[in-house]
Amino acid sequence: MIVPCPENLKEYQRFPLTVTLALLNVFIFVLIFNGASPSLDNNKVLQYEGMQLTGRLYYQYLQSLSPQELQERPEWVHRLRSADADQMGVLGGYALRDASFLEVASAQTYKGDAVQIDAWKENIETFRKEYRSQLLFRFGLSSLEKGPLSWVTYQFSHSTWMHLLSNLMFLVVIGVAVEALAGSGVLLIVYLVGGLAGGLGFLLSQGHGTVPMVGASASISALLAFYCVAQTKARIRYVYFISPIEGQYGFIFLPTLMILPLFLVVDLANLWATPEGLGSGVAYAAHLGGSVFGLLGGLAYRYGARSRSRTLTET
Repeated sequence: MIVPCPENLKEYQRFPLTVTLALLNVFIFVLIFNGASPSLDNNKVLQYEGMQLTGRLYYQYLQSLSPQELQERPEWVHRLRSADADQMGVLGGYALRDASFLEVASAQTYKGDAVQIDAWKENIETFRKEYRSQLLFRFGLSSLEKGPLSWVTYQFSHSTWMHLLSNLMFLVVIGVAVEALAGSGVLLIVYLVGGLAGGLGFLLSQGHGTVPMVGASASISALLAFYCVAQTKARIRYVYFISPIEGQYGFIFLPTLMILPLFLVVDLANLWATPEGLGSGVAYAAHLGGSVFGLLGGLAYRYGARSRSRTLTET
């Protein structure tokens, strides 16, 4: 593993905003998210047979859509056939992420075992209500929950301790680098606006998706990209770790632009490799949305710094 670490983290008093953002993320998780939401796993819709039935009924729902509405679904959905049971399980998983379907699922008319379908309608309605009551749904960003506050609250919300800690590691190491380079004001702008750009990328990629996005990773991607462009000519310190054996961990100095293949190119590759609508749990499109803003922000910062330097030289 190798991560950039340009600044000495022991000098934390020099980076008040980075410390504040990190503590705010921890505080919100401990106060609101840590073990607060009940699990949905017991709902019969999420069991194997329930998922297959959901897929078959969703397949019937797709047949009722207009060509334009059907075109809004991913291409792989169009290629599925109802005769394949395994494919129906996959389609059922996608159906539970389709906001348009969930809104009308219990009111639709379907062909098949009437008793089984009536029981499924009760289960899907229960699932929908329980899903919308989840804290991650209310604080996250999705096609169903995209009010003004959601664009900000999702940037400080995390689903698990591991999710939080992994984001904190990158927030601290790159946050202090940006704050040392450009100041607290720029750090705050890149974090928040980068998060907005990441949210836009996520919504554009999800279409009708209901799964909420939470986490600071889009904002962190914006900070990474900003620093890459704003500090291109420097060789910065990276921390590498292969094993605890002496000589297989420590510091190495490499070009700043090494950050691009280490993180941003990986996100792009994973986005292309992930079937639309069936994500791996990582919002790669949000990372790229944040990165695009960070790159533009870094270019603007470099242009501004160059202009200020030229002005001082002339005077």
